[in-house]
Amino acid sequence: MATVYWDVKILKDGSRRYYVRSKVRDVRRSHGSCRTLREAQTLKGEILKSIANKSYWETPKKQTTLHESYQQWIKSKSNTVRPGTLTDYELTFRLHILPVLGDKKLSDITPGDVQAWVDSLSDKQLSPASINKAYRYLKNLLNKAVSNEEIDRTPCHDLDVPSGTRRTVSDILRLEEVQKVLEVADESLRPLVAVLAYGGLRIGEALGLRWKDIDFEARCIRIEETWTKNNTWSTPKSSAGRRAVPMTPRLGAILNDAYNKSGCPSPETVIFSGDGKRPYDRSNVRRKFNKALNKAGVRHVRIHDCRHTYSTNMLACGCSIKALQNALGHSTATLTLDTYSHYFAESAAEAVSRFDELVSRSDVTNSDPK
Repeated sequence: MATVYWDVKILKDGSRRYYVRSKVRDVRRSHGSCRTLREAQTLKGEILKSIANKSYWETPKKQTTLHESYQQWIKSKSNTVRPGTLTDYELTFRLHILPVLGDKKLSDITPGDVQAWVDSLSDKQLSPASINKAYRYLKNLLNKAVSNEEIDRTPCHDLDVPSGTRRTVSDILRLEEVQKVLEVADESLRPLVAVLAYGGLRIGEALGLRWKDIDFEARCIRIEETWTKNNTWSTPKSSAGRRAVPMTPRLGAILNDAYNKSGCPSPETVIFSGDGKRPYDRSNVRRKFNKALNKAGVRHVRIHDCRHTYSTNMLACGCSIKALQNALGHSTATLTLDTYSHYFAESAAEAVSRFDELVSRSDVTNSDPK
């Protein structure tokens, strides 16, 4: 005789867990927990079906923990992703995923467990983008576990996860403010800020520059390498990231001055570096940048916002979306549009105002007596 049943446990938050169990031929088995009665009833039906078709007695899947599955997953990722991405995977799992879910058996992890974990990250005041990223990494691992037949289905479904939507640009430095910062910045920071604000590079791209990447004759900066936030060398994330960025005469003059003051170093020398080999540490760059903002009497913004200064002013000067996309290294024009949607709204308002002036002048002309 076969019996399938569940025990109900009330948790501290008042919610319930249904622990499904079975007894067949005096052999007892536990089949994990369910968050709702409906899930428990569905699982009971699946168990009864397996008893009827004799598959119940097949050898159970190995009870792998999430940590054990992660070790295999990260090993396979090491052969397919860039070193910087691999490091980000490792840090995210070590700091945010494994401490909570690492010891759990994959088959025991329920949607409720994953939701509780997501909520705990919010309680730690992690940004929505960071929470979304951690969730995506976990979901990727669990989907792989399903493919490897370690579990029958992923618990990552019907969950409330913060959106990782890219934010629009709302605060940038005006060009006159950039000039004030350049006037007070020390010799190591001045050309770096110029590259960010007048060339639109990402901080990792700028720190990864060598003198061979500066083509004074062709007036462009070639992006071939990046210095990651984990202090490792890497390549641009996409083919769009590997590009040649047009260099304005003013930016060229600032870099040429830095080159001469450095004693005309070799082409392989890292530009923004203390020893010509290892780029500056990002945290030190940010501290110097904030110090320069204070000295210049300019409001505080992120150093990344210098890139937005470049972008919005290029648009104001008539640069096309496609040309700006290429200069910024965005993978699609849609990404460029989404990032600067706030600017376009303001530009549209100005355009409507100018159009209204044209309409008004036209109306006056037509109303003049002949």
